[in-house]
Amino acid sequence: MIWSPIIWVTIPHMKAITAYQEVKQKITNDLVSGRFFMGQALPAEKDLAKELKVSIGTLRKAVDELVAEGIVIRRQGKGTYVAEHDEQRLLYYFFHVVRHDAEHKNYPKVELVSFQSASANQEEASKLTIKEGSSVWRIVNRLFLDQTCVLVDHITLSKMRFPKLSRAAFQNREGSIYQLYQAQYGQTVVRTSERLRAGAASKQHAEWLHLKVGAPVITIRRIALGIQDEPIEWRISTLNTDRYEYFSELGI
Repeated sequence: MIWSPIIWVTIPHMKAITAYQEVKQKITNDLVSGRFFMGQALPAEKDLAKELKVSIGTLRKAVDELVAEGIVIRRQGKGTYVAEHDEQRLLYYFFHVVRHDAEHKNYPKVELVSFQSASANQEEASKLTIKEGSSVWRIVNRLFLDQTCVLVDHITLSKMRFPKLSRAAFQNREGSIYQLYQAQYGQTVVRTSERLRAGAASKQHAEWLHLKVGAPVITIRRIALGIQDEPIEWRISTLNTDRYEYFSELGI
């Protein structure tokens, strides 16, 4: 008699998706597909609940999470709207630089230094989840507060997401960079993942930031993520810490 070995196969437990999570995913899919545009109101709760065949309570729980994630906003007495990247939203969620003695944030003046076509290096490819060597845009900006350069941004974008982006379109945009992404390319940044490191100013950054070579700086490495957690932008920022600091307010 020939004995065959017994092979035990462990099947991972699949976590069941709840009703409100399914509703949240359906609304998210509608946003990604372009059914609802930035600034547009979502259907009334009773109509949307009827369309999705769920209770008002289930719908509200799904929308609550979308509000918490900054994807939609509620306006008292008016309804729920797809969030737009206006100046106030940019300052609260995505710009975190203030003077040491400042009590509030100010909107920065942005100066374009360079705009180039390039091939993604290993780090850029990893952060944007594209293949190494893929076509990307590399952009360098200087940001000013009180006529002082406080931050230098090195931005990398995949050409697959932004195929027709040009220096002129980027430089002459109306509003913020994230408004451009949203309005022209349907790419909505809803959150960022950031890592901060202490460092020393290189010769080039020292020149741009009006510091001595080797002066203390903070490097902020940021991935901007979209509605479905897809990476939209990879950014490395260098902050002048002489009179400015990184400041973030987190809601509860």
